[in-house]
Amino acid sequence: MSAAQVSPRFAITLLFTLNGVMLGSWGARIPAIQDRLDVGPGALAIALACLAGGALIAMPAAGRVVATRGSATVLRFAVVTLGVLLVLPAVMPTLALVAVATFFVGVSNGAYDVAQNAQGVEVERRADKAIFSSMHAAFSFGGLVGAGLGAAAAALEISAGANFAVVGVAAALIGTAVSPALIDDGPPVGHDEPEHDDHAVAAAAAAQRAHVWPLRALAFCALFCEGAAMDWSAVHLRDIGATTAVAALGYGAFSVAMAAGRLRGDALVERLGPVTLARRGGALAAGAMAVSLIVGIPAVGLLSYIAIGAGLSVIIPLIFRAAASTGADAGPALAGVTTTGYLGLLSGPPIIGAVASFTSVPGALVLAVVAAAAVAFGAPLLRTPTPVPA
Repeated sequence: MSAAQVSPRFAITLLFTLNGVMLGSWGARIPAIQDRLDVGPGALAIALACLAGGALIAMPAAGRVVATRGSATVLRFAVVTLGVLLVLPAVMPTLALVAVATFFVGVSNGAYDVAQNAQGVEVERRADKAIFSSMHAAFSFGGLVGAGLGAAAAALEISAGANFAVVGVAAALIGTAVSPALIDDGPPVGHDEPEHDDHAVAAAAAAQRAHVWPLRALAFCALFCEGAAMDWSAVHLRDIGATTAVAALGYGAFSVAMAAGRLRGDALVERLGPVTLARRGGALAAGAMAVSLIVGIPAVGLLSYIAIGAGLSVIIPLIFRAAASTGADAGPALAGVTTTGYLGLLSGPPIIGAVASFTSVPGALVLAVVAAAAVAFGAPLLRTPTPVPA
């Protein structure tokens, strides 16, 4: 299939998938990297923190570049750099070099994340129908595929370096092949910016920030819940009496429910609207977690994580869509929301861990209930706004 035969929707959906495959492969082979370096979990956490730090630094910068050069340009570059850089943490000989390599993987992935969401929103806008949630579903399924490939490579005793090289190079080649079909949303070559009244520009920017900051808080709460489910589901289930095998199913059940929910998200937002959908999704997640904490039975807990995944599945696509609709500069708006949401994802697990050390794991997970309830309460923020004029 030539690039001319590929639609923008197919191209961006495939790029979301490739991002998921690369990150899923990375996550599955972290134990192999730890074993090769022969380091403890504390030392490994330093390298993982570098991944997050790189992403957090890159996202605001990527938003500015998206605004001036277009999301397609950034995404074409990011898919290649992430594919190439992915292999480096698996082959660096020392922890310090692994940390440096991981930082640059994070930088590349941060740029990729902002650009793919900006492009996805633009493709949806031109399609004039809800299709953005399906792109996030593609990312989720890509993560499952990447994790499966990583598990298979580990079972076959294929090194993490070889695993990442195959996945990264394949992703870079496939991404490059379909990238010409992306919508070029940057300014035309040779385009001169029209003159603007400085006061009007400043007022428009201030109005856009006023719209975006509440969305950033909402993204923090939503991804705080996701981080809690990702890192504490197995511990929570084991704490309430599940076997190790059953406890391990918690995150898998959550992930599958989230991917399936995102597949249905576009149809649901067309039928219910973003406010009602977010309110119901946040309430479902909060209620399911609360029931799990109150009942304290493993089977109920496992079913609760399925409901939590389904409830949260639609929230982030809705928030990103709303952020991109706040004004002309979708790139910086999306970057701000993505960065703050990522902070929630990263800070949620350690905050819950710190609180659990003084109370208990179920007691600390009450914070996730509060965060999910805040999403339901803040759902009116997702009402399609009147764009702020540039």
